[in-house]
Amino acid sequence: MVKTFFKLLLATVLYTLLFLLANAILPFSQEFKELGSFGNPMALLLIFFSNAWACFTIYFIIKHTHYYGVKLFVNTFCVMFFIHYFMTQIETLFFGFAFTVLTVLDIILMMLAGLLALLGATALLVRLFPYSNVEYKNNKLCIKDTMVKLGIIGIVYLCIYMIFGYFVAWQFEDLRLFYTGSTEKLSFWGQIANNIKTNPIIIPFQILRGILFGSAIIPIKNMVNRNKLIFIICVCLIYLCIAIGLIVPNVLFPDIVRIAHLIEMISSMLLFGIIVGIIMWNIESKKTST
Repeated sequence: MVKTFFKLLLATVLYTLLFLLANAILPFSQEFKELGSFGNPMALLLIFFSNAWACFTIYFIIKHTHYYGVKLFVNTFCVMFFIHYFMTQIETLFFGFAFTVLTVLDIILMMLAGLLALLGATALLVRLFPYSNVEYKNNKLCIKDTMVKLGIIGIVYLCIYMIFGYFVAWQFEDLRLFYTGSTEKLSFWGQIANNIKTNPIIIPFQILRGILFGSAIIPIKNMVNRNKLIFIICVCLIYLCIAIGLIVPNVLFPDIVRIAHLIEMISSMLLFGIIVGIIMWNIESKKTST
């Protein structure tokens, strides 16, 4: 247990150092750099905690999969990067009108900073926690059933996004002011109608995001397929990486807005992770030998 703790601590330190280094050397816009908060000791501590969550998530996957070596590294890194950084920043791009300080290049560079740090931390964790699980049979997922389930997940995500977005985040006056310039609060259905009227692409965009969230879990379904509860925990840990990142003060949101999103994301992504875990676990499969 003590050795495990110090190994995770080492990986978290590496993750944090690489993340800070990447943010220091990448060519962000001057406006973005001037708003940086990485020099704040509390911000650094919270960055460390967020990175520790990501490292523990990777460790948990490693300890419950039969994958090892390069195959383990590639699959784990791709899933973590896609959900933790890519899925976060494509929404930033979508709502770019609210973040006037950001350029498109800044958003791409934020992804790159996360990518570089995650590469180093994932490689170290795969190295520190060697393969110890027995081989067993893989399951080849049924394509038709998988596509149907991903469609369902897309609809589920849209519903969770709208419900938690309104009944949790939208209840904060500061958040409404931040996004709309007004503190007016419409009814739930009135807000949905207004969203569709002002930004009609939001519905298909969020359905697509839900499908992408579900698709990203397919490698985990192949990697962790001996125990349903462990698989669901893996899914929740991965999805919650996005929410935990919001504990860090950042240049994009005033603190109250960030906290509103933090509460919204922790609750919604936990529920979404449980539902996705249950749906993906029950995908029909055809057994094949490893």
